[in-house]
Amino acid sequence: MEYINLEPRFYSSEVVALALASYLSGLSSWRTCLPHSTLLYYLRRLSCVRCVVPVSGFYVVDETKIMVIRGQYYYVWIVRDVKTGAIPFFMVTSSRSGLHVLIVLTKNVEKEAEKVLKTRIDKVVYIHDGATVYNAFTWLNVEHKRVTFNERDYAEQGFRSLKHRISSMDFHFPWNTNRFTLTRWLSVFFLAYNALYAPVYFPDRGVIINVNISNE
Repeated sequence: MEYINLEPRFYSSEVVALALASYLSGLSSWRTCLPHSTLLYYLRRLSCVRCVVPVSGFYVVDETKIMVIRGQYYYVWIVRDVKTGAIPFFMVTSSRSGLHVLIVLTKNVEKEAEKVLKTRIDKVVYIHDGATVYNAFTWLNVEHKRVTFNERDYAEQGFRSLKHRISSMDFHFPWNTNRFTLTRWLSVFFLAYNALYAPVYFPDRGVIINVNISNE
């Protein structure tokens, strides 16, 4: 809480942190130790926090459907580092195509890590399943590998954590959810997720948080 500087007004940092942790762990936003609107205010503030995670260049990429009310759904894409366990990039789309694979590539998370964390990445490899959208890796002449198990399980672990969290929500997300609000919510979820699995660097504050739990 000191590092991300949410500036609590009427509640201590400990109370706000407990409420956010409880909510992200699965408790309803109406049942935390903060009023519902106050919790959502801090959640929105937290979604603006910028961070950088260490990457190795060895990634698994995958996508899954997230349902909202009335049967509408979005695709959530994640890129997870096989060696560090961190998720340096995710995005939300309304469809799935090779163009979205190109968007994943243009984010180039290695350059930001090299700039901020002073690491050098000489080789990048993407691991994926057999979905036809990933043929774009071949078209774009990007080194990649198609697998079904083992390394690809790292992406599935991220999705299992996410789906476990949203399974308690009615219709998964509120009726007025759109791609922007879903992206904002996911940015907080993956911020907390990364903080548990890898060192997280906050460039604006010049600090690193390293909880260092097991990746298993």
